[in-house]
Amino acid sequence: MSDRFSALRAAAAHIRPVVTDAGALFVLFFSWTDGSRQATVITSTAASLDDAWQQGIECVEASGVEPRWLRLDWIDAFEPSHWGAVRQQLSRIKRNYFRLGLSLSPDFRHAFLETELNANAMLYGGAQESNAVLNENNFRIYARKRHGLEQVDFGDQAPIWLFTTSGLFVDEGGELHRIQGGGGLEAGRRVVERLDAHQVLRLIIAGSTYLAMQVQEDGRFNYGWHPCFDRPIPAYNSLRHASTLYAMLEAWSVTRDAVLKAAIDRALRCLTETLIARLSLPDGCEAAFLVDTGAEIKLGGNAVAVLALCKHAELTGDRQHVLLMEALAEGILYMQDKESGRFTHVLAYPGLQVKQDFRIIYYDGEAAFSLMRLYAFSGNARWLAAVERAFEHFLRAEHWKAHDHWLGYCVDELTRYRPKERYYCIGLDNVRDYLDFVANRVTTFPTLLELMTAAEKMLCRLQRDARCRQLLDDFDVALFYKALHRRARHLLNGHFWPELAMFYRNPARIVGSFFIRHHAFRVRIDDVEHYLSGLVAYRQHLLDAAGREGAALLEQSARHWRAADVARATGGIWTVPPEAGWTAQGLCIFGPTMRPGEMVVAAPDTTGKGVKPRQIRKLASSPAAVITQDAGDAKSLGAPVLQVKDTGDAILSLGRYARERMSGKVVAVTGTAGKTTTVAMLAQALSAFGTVGQTRFNANLPHGVAWNLASVPWDAPHTVLELAIGRMEQNARLASPDIAIFTNILPAHLEYHRDLATIAARKSRIFSGMKPGGIAILNRDMAEWHHVQLQARSRGLDVFNYGRCADADFRLIDYDPAARRVVADIRGCPVEYTLGAGGEHMALNSLATLSAVSLLGRDISAAIAALQTFKPVAGRGSEMRLQLNGRNIHLIDETYNASPGSMEAAFALLGTTPTKGRRIAVLGEMLELGPDAPEYHTQLAASCVKNRIDEIYTLGDLFDGFWKNLPPGARGGRPKSLDVLKAMLNTQIEEGDVILLKGSHATRLYDVANWFVERGQPHTGSC
Repeated sequence: MSDRFSALRAAAAHIRPVVTDAGALFVLFFSWTDGSRQATVITSTAASLDDAWQQGIECVEASGVEPRWLRLDWIDAFEPSHWGAVRQQLSRIKRNYFRLGLSLSPDFRHAFLETELNANAMLYGGAQESNAVLNENNFRIYARKRHGLEQVDFGDQAPIWLFTTSGLFVDEGGELHRIQGGGGLEAGRRVVERLDAHQVLRLIIAGSTYLAMQVQEDGRFNYGWHPCFDRPIPAYNSLRHASTLYAMLEAWSVTRDAVLKAAIDRALRCLTETLIARLSLPDGCEAAFLVDTGAEIKLGGNAVAVLALCKHAELTGDRQHVLLMEALAEGILYMQDKESGRFTHVLAYPGLQVKQDFRIIYYDGEAAFSLMRLYAFSGNARWLAAVERAFEHFLRAEHWKAHDHWLGYCVDELTRYRPKERYYCIGLDNVRDYLDFVANRVTTFPTLLELMTAAEKMLCRLQRDARCRQLLDDFDVALFYKALHRRARHLLNGHFWPELAMFYRNPARIVGSFFIRHHAFRVRIDDVEHYLSGLVAYRQHLLDAAGREGAALLEQSARHWRAADVARATGGIWTVPPEAGWTAQGLCIFGPTMRPGEMVVAAPDTTGKGVKPRQIRKLASSPAAVITQDAGDAKSLGAPVLQVKDTGDAILSLGRYARERMSGKVVAVTGTAGKTTTVAMLAQALSAFGTVGQTRFNANLPHGVAWNLASVPWDAPHTVLELAIGRMEQNARLASPDIAIFTNILPAHLEYHRDLATIAARKSRIFSGMKPGGIAILNRDMAEWHHVQLQARSRGLDVFNYGRCADADFRLIDYDPAARRVVADIRGCPVEYTLGAGGEHMALNSLATLSAVSLLGRDISAAIAALQTFKPVAGRGSEMRLQLNGRNIHLIDETYNASPGSMEAAFALLGTTPTKGRRIAVLGEMLELGPDAPEYHTQLAASCVKNRIDEIYTLGDLFDGFWKNLPPGARGGRPKSLDVLKAMLNTQIEEGDVILLKGSHATRLYDVANWFVERGQPHTGSC
């Protein structure tokens, strides 16, 4: 036991405290069990890690239980809230998918892990509630057991603290596992770095061992369990008996485990001797039927019985059930209409009256698949002919729209013997428009993996079929394989690993099984069978299909757009096809951005996205192709033409398609201020490592994000994108960042976003497009820190921070504004460097940049060298030395936008800029600040005084209070127009003045900046 404690302690040395109002606090959770009972959980808190650890160890030792499983969790992020807000949050979350811990006290002494909440149904309102619901009764019961609390205040205003954790787990063999932290889909289970064939085999062994344990002496299964309360599911289903037996046989083909084989034999005997009945058909022939509860004969029941018996005969060579298989198949044929090929689904036993003509579409695929397997086993052409009749019906009924995994199995089998184009098309259509769903569906949905593995075998055979290979031209092979592997990995989240099972009422009963989370973690034999069948097929794919997968992907790999890619991405049709070997370098949706080799989107009308048709001829370069809704208008342009249903949708689709193919890393930047500068700075820093794609023309809304993605080479090592708060979730899903940088939260656009908390919540949606294990880089000193950090951790992201805060991972230690010298600590390593841009806010942007470079695994020395020559983007701190009317001046252009925070940063830059003359601020209003806008403007006066600004000019009535608070000597003027302002500056500026222009874009102060540039001459001397 001491060895396991030592291993845990060594691995936990890096734990950080959480900073509460009362100070820094280490919060540890120790959970342990002997496997036969629900884990005991205790919370240990202290100001030092050693003290918290010692408290926990003493509790474990005092329990008298020899732990089979031992787990340690610790809080790594939290946010204060109240029950009213939590209830609102629960109403938006699928039941049992709330993945945060809850504490009733600010010191976390009365806290509950996410695993405790779910294992005790504390947020489960029953099957009738689709979303998570606070179950006050269950909550009170466990709060009393866990913390001795007799009362819990559930009032809407009662405070509560949400938190995420990270953790470690030690099993009975002493093997140490890291627990996936945060609140994402993978949270709470062990970290599996690579899902290889060996790891999949371990899952197959665990799942099949569980099923073997469920087979009783009479061959019937324990049908299922409700793990939260260790209650059996009081039902039985003969169809699922047979289909589970089939999955066990698939697993046994891999494991060859003797205990599993003995359980198979018992279940097989029950199937053949008890559950199947023989009947004489009206024509005198004998048939067999699987009889289910309610004296029902189900088409699918006969089908899975045939599958099980076929698989048993194939694996064992035992042919004793051949006649029974054929009798069951006769029963299937009895349920098929000879003319139409259509099946009847349910008959009454024993009279064979039609009870239900159609019940569920799965039965059709099961029936056809079973007949194909029987044909492969026996070679009897009757079975193949019946399947082909069925497929005529499937084609007419468009069965592929149901995306049925059984149909997928059948198509794979059928095309082995009848490789007809129409059958291949059914198989492709069965998955074609379902790939996003397969990749991103939040539930584990194990039959999706079966669907994909069946389709993959057919797809690879199609790849080798010269007669039909062209069917893949409009099929997205790359997305298919991404969806396949993502779905397989997601199945890990439905496995009862011991570190999860230990929190339920009877861990030993469920460990190794698979569950359905949204059904209260239900474990049922048919749930487990589908996980097993998918994993068996996926393991085989990993073992023997790497070469063929690579060949299929190579066939569709490219650096830039090819004709097939554009058609595949948009669903469009080439009405004027390009020549063989055609490629395009990117996309143009706005005339001034046109670059050689790009496709142009023709705007369908004056309000549509794209370039107006009459402007296309005037572009700087001839388009590589025109994408349009009206092919007729585009034919005269002399370029290939692709017709699409909707050009706006086509732009988004091209962006998504390009993102799926990018082999490099994508970094996305958001925040109230500094986004564009950080993007530019990071792009320059990363240019030392190869091509960098980046946001152009500040296109940071969905169509702009998609346009930028579609214009980046797919093999670029790095892409840096700016994402706006507007439609952030759509932006994030398009960009799918590997790293997200969050610069700050400041008052801005408050007319639309109410307050800082709302801004933080909406900008935090940037994390919604990221995968667990992605990286969030957050400004540690920003407002709403706790909320943003928790949102990042809730997605399972690794969080790093930068800023002046003492505990920042990337810390700004000092900044010399005169020399523009930065002193920083980069994860424990001191660095010094000089920036080409001035201002402490630029130093912080550079720190965010170096954080990303470091976390991308790149050498920061090359990035630092690049930053020495960085110049701010026009309108965002760009500096010019000009000679105007014989006077040398220094102009700082900050005219692109303004918020209170960016104003203060600009004043600080102005105040620290060396000068022989005066420091002058020319200010336009800060717009979209809501009802408190006058007060935000008034508050700026103190910052002007603090930064020793000599003279100030303002435009707009919002500066009334500000003007009154200025020292009289600093009041330069309040012109009523830009022309008057220019005239005043023309006469008032003096030799050596430093002039800051700062205001929201709509104030048009950029006209004043342009006026200075047009009238002045550049000079290189000091001011």
